[in-house]
Amino acid sequence: MVSTLTKPVGELEQMVLDIFSTATTKEGNYIADLSGLGAPQAFEPLDLDSYKDNQDRPALPKKGRYTVQAPDTFPKEAFGRTKGGALSIQIDPKIVAPTNEGYTLRFTKISGKTYKRGGATVSQIGDYLRAFGVRGKFTDEQAQADAVEQTANRTYEVDIDWRAYNKNTGYSVEGMERFPSDGNGGHLPWIEDPNDIRRDEAGEVMYQKDADGNFVVDAAGEKVPQKVRLYANAQVVMGGFVPAL
Repeated sequence: MVSTLTKPVGELEQMVLDIFSTATTKEGNYIADLSGLGAPQAFEPLDLDSYKDNQDRPALPKKGRYTVQAPDTFPKEAFGRTKGGALSIQIDPKIVAPTNEGYTLRFTKISGKTYKRGGATVSQIGDYLRAFGVRGKFTDEQAQADAVEQTANRTYEVDIDWRAYNKNTGYSVEGMERFPSDGNGGHLPWIEDPNDIRRDEAGEVMYQKDADGNFVVDAAGEKVPQKVRLYANAQVVMGGFVPAL
C-alpha cells in the first residue's frame, strides 16, 4: 500500500479538491450537511420572489402598570455612557403580567445622571434600584453598576406608555391617548407625521388613493401626498419605576 505522504503532489491536491467540493458549491458557498437527517422529506416549493412578508406587529401594551422582569444577565455591552458622560445601563425589561406576557421593552436605558426631586438627589438608576426595594447609600459608579447587576432575572413594576418619534423631522408624540382612535374604544398604534412625505424606492412622492383606487385631491384639485406613518413604541415613562414597599 502506498503511503499518502508518498503520493504525487498532483494526486494530493486532487484529494483536497475532492473533499472541499463536498462542502462548497462552485461559487464557493457552503452547503449544509444533512446526511445525518435520514431520507429527505416532502417539500412544497418556496418562492421568495412571490413571497408574502409578515406585516403583523406584536400587540402593543396599553398604557398602564405592568410587572416586568430584568434580563438574565447584564453583558459588558449593557454598560456605557451618555453623551454627557454619565453611567448608562441598558435594562430591556420583559413584561410578565398582567397582559402582553413576553413583550420586551427594547433599548430601555437608565442613566446615572443626578438631578433634584423634592430637594433630594435622584437619578434613573436610583429609581430603578428602589423598584427592587434596594436601599442604602451609593458613593461610586461601580457600586451602582454592581447593584443593577444583582437585579438580573428579578421582577419589578413599571408604568408604561406609548411614544412615536421621527428622527428625520424631530416630530414626536407621547401618550397613548394622543394616537388616533381605532373606532372600538382604543387607539391605533401609529400616527402620521404631518411634516414627512412618503416616497417610493425611486424617490417619487406617493399619493393618497380612495377605496376605488382614485387619487385623493384637495380643494385646489391637487393630489394629496401620503404622510410617513410612525409606529408607537411602548416605553417606561419618566419616573415610571414603581418603588417597592
